[in-house]
Amino acid sequence: MNFWLLQTGEPLPLVPGVRKMRTGLLAETLLGRGHQVRWWASAFEHQRKFMQFNKDQEITNKDGCIFHVLKGWGYKTNVSFSRYLDHRLIAWKFRMLSRRFERPDGIIASLPCHHLAYEAVRYAKKKNVPIIVDVRDLWPDTFIDFLPGKAAKTIGKIMLWQDFLRVKDLLSKCDAISAMSNSVLNWALQKAGRPTSVWDRVFYMGYKKAEGNSSKPLAWLKGREAQKLAVYIGTFGNSYELSLILQAARILQEEGNDAICFVLAGTGDHEETLRKEACGLSNIIFPGWIDSEEIRKLLQRAWVGLVPCRSVTGAMPNKVFEYLSAGLPVISSLEGEMAESIQKFALGFNYRAGDLQGFIGIIKKLINNPGQRVELVQNAVSYFNENGNADQIYLKFAEHVENIVAHHKRGAHRGYLHSN
Repeated sequence: MNFWLLQTGEPLPLVPGVRKMRTGLLAETLLGRGHQVRWWASAFEHQRKFMQFNKDQEITNKDGCIFHVLKGWGYKTNVSFSRYLDHRLIAWKFRMLSRRFERPDGIIASLPCHHLAYEAVRYAKKKNVPIIVDVRDLWPDTFIDFLPGKAAKTIGKIMLWQDFLRVKDLLSKCDAISAMSNSVLNWALQKAGRPTSVWDRVFYMGYKKAEGNSSKPLAWLKGREAQKLAVYIGTFGNSYELSLILQAARILQEEGNDAICFVLAGTGDHEETLRKEACGLSNIIFPGWIDSEEIRKLLQRAWVGLVPCRSVTGAMPNKVFEYLSAGLPVISSLEGEMAESIQKFALGFNYRAGDLQGFIGIIKKLINNPGQRVELVQNAVSYFNENGNADQIYLKFAEHVENIVAHHKRGAHRGYLHSN
């Protein structure tokens, strides 16, 4: 089978050391099952905010995945008009260029970006191709959540009225919806205005655990051998409350508590501000953007994983499973499904976003109760093996995609796959 994947926000696995995320793992699984994969992507690297390619082009990696990278405008911040224009341009380019290629057997389009997903659904309906929309974030609702006050939110909804209509349209017309959590799937179905069908599924983000241990230490951790490492790995954007970690680090340092060191690995819009805020703190490390091998080494050395999310209800981000894969307890401000799992399966501790004292209290509790952490580690390993193993998740995802295409080819498809 020939599949098209549409995703513009993930690092592209074109060189060694790139950590494969959701679309990358699905592409790898589909390729391993003998399928052809064309990934429509952006020439702009979202995480580190730089243009990887200076023109539209086609590239094939060592696994045989064909990348069709589309050059947009680029942007400096995640929530910005320039990003909006970038996504609109890429969606328009897909509309123009997709006509030149042989019709695929199936399409999996990510949401976000809703502009690209909208064009993918239009293409699929015109060409009679089954399409799955894979929902990862609640766009454009998420943008409204960032606006302060009722008046600003109302104005935002008015300005984005066309975007809300596009999301409703694409979700109501696609053949199936996949999502990273049950609550995200419910949101998508509400937008679509229909009940759950037999083709709608939840596939957790999961994580592909690297095997083996590395004896070579990370140079930037030299001198920290006696400290416990509380680790955050990700982007420095509006979605995460990293300033709260710095406030906690300052309080602990002033109290003379040097048992713990906070590692903030990554980059993003707020990096410069955070580095300035951390001035004078000896219990903070900013290693910058680290590759998959360095992540593996850091997780082996870490004590706890941090998820200081300005919570989007229902989010089950990749980093949670990343931490659990290494047997790390998590300290999280997520709400909804993941928070319930953390509590139910004793995977760590939840606190409310913005609750500085609550966060510090959890850190101290873990420091003072090492035996409790041992139990949390065992729970983390068990939960990951059952729910977070990417090999299992993306095998089931690939099989689901294959079943939808096979059902379509047998002639059961009559515009939608929603009937039982």
